[in-house]
Amino acid sequence: ESRAASSGRAQGRLRGVLVTGEIALALFLLIGSCLLIRAVFLLDHQKLGFRTDHLLTAGIQLDHEQYGDASQQLIFVRRLIPQLEQVPGVEDVAIASDLPATGPGHVDIHLQGETPRDPHDHPSPLDVVVTTDYFRVTGIPLLRGRAFTEKDNSSVPRVVLVNEQFVHRDLHDQNPLGKQIQLEIKDTAPTWSEIVGVVSDVKAYSEDTRVEPEVYEPFLQRPVGSFSVMLRSQVEPNGLVIALHHAVAQLDSDLPLARVMSMDGVIDRQRAGNPIFTRILGSFALLALILAAIGIYGLVAYSVGQRTQEIGIRMAVGAEESDVRRMILSGGCKMTAIGSALGLVAALPLPRLFDAIFSGLHTGAPVLYLIVLTAMLLVAALATYIPAQRAAHVNPIAAL
Repeated sequence: ESRAASSGRAQGRLRGVLVTGEIALALFLLIGSCLLIRAVFLLDHQKLGFRTDHLLTAGIQLDHEQYGDASQQLIFVRRLIPQLEQVPGVEDVAIASDLPATGPGHVDIHLQGETPRDPHDHPSPLDVVVTTDYFRVTGIPLLRGRAFTEKDNSSVPRVVLVNEQFVHRDLHDQNPLGKQIQLEIKDTAPTWSEIVGVVSDVKAYSEDTRVEPEVYEPFLQRPVGSFSVMLRSQVEPNGLVIALHHAVAQLDSDLPLARVMSMDGVIDRQRAGNPIFTRILGSFALLALILAAIGIYGLVAYSVGQRTQEIGIRMAVGAEESDVRRMILSGGCKMTAIGSALGLVAALPLPRLFDAIFSGLHTGAPVLYLIVLTAMLLVAALATYIPAQRAAHVNPIAAL
């Protein structure tokens, strides 16, 4: 009998350890899931560096045979902008080789007066070709120097604008105005360009937390055949779609428009997978909580079943229902407290890990730990209370 009792106690301790570990793991997963959901939320609501509201966009690819020459591309754009400005509800029009926050391409550059240690190791900032009104249309503020003007054309020395990150990373916070850089552009003779202004940083991609160095070239000095049109409107931008098609058709009826949508729509498309991801994370968190509740309930209920005679004896010698209920609840709460403490300690480094993954976001939130811990304790208390209530109503005569 003593050997059987010892074996029973060992099995009971093992079950207790397993459930305690389950509680710790559940709390760890809960906190991790909530931190990831918070990170996705912060990512979706981060500042991109430009205005996305009331902005209609469309992609245009000029026919190579008809607009193969740079001068022909420039003539088309010079005709297109006034045509679009006449559309009712349109405030400003700009054209760019790439929309902001959509991942523009990189370009290798040389800095005048600087020789890299590795001949093949050159700065490679983002490169966007824009018209003169681009920064006004997008709401990107000019910080130093000047913006592009109509005088920045092919008849004058080339100029560029750079962002703050370019000044910080590639120029090491030196005064950028007046410095010369050379862009390695395919099929274009290498020419030095003067930095005439600095603009605020814009996220390279709406789902990226990092900011990359960026160079802006004037469209008048380097026309491109593939570009995006941006219309700043006074009305709902999607209401201008038909007028946009009509205005372009007046210049070239065979020219198709691609990806016609508001800038908000462009950003929403990039974030299309985030709601699904957060739902999956939420489901895993809920599943972890349910499994922990089942484990606690199962162990406490089994323990009550095994201790039915003990409970009957206690009640026979004068123990009240509240005493029995308190005894069972204390055992469950003790197990929950130990498991929660272990899970909490294991989850403490998670914010640092996620901050390293999502650079620039601060995912840590002490209140989040408190909420998750409170939820776990409430679920554990409920899972313990049900068998404790059953134990409190044990009939001593039947138990004995």
